[in-house]
Amino acid sequence: MPEESKFAGTLQRLRKPLEGREGEKTAQSPILPQQPASRSSGKRSDPSWKNITILMRDSVKRDVRYQLSLEGQGRDISSLVDELLTEWLDKNRQKGLPV
Repeated sequence: MPEESKFAGTLQRLRKPLEGREGEKTAQSPILPQQPASRSSGKRSDPSWKNITILMRDSVKRDVRYQLSLEGQGRDISSLVDELLTEWLDKNRQKGLPV
């Protein structure tokens, strides 16, 4: 006796309902498009944040990400850069430099 395929039972189960309904009309429910899972709103959807590109050494990026993960505050590189540049701007304003 030849050995059955491991999928033979599955194929039989799938074919069985089709064989009994050949002459019947089946009412099919309309397929509704699935709504994407709601995402928490982040910086990309916040109009006060803009996407920019900077050049950064790979070793600096790696070390900064590691240090931020050790902090455990959920900050990312963009938040850190924003914080540091804001502090820099404040210092320049205090010196009376035009901003």
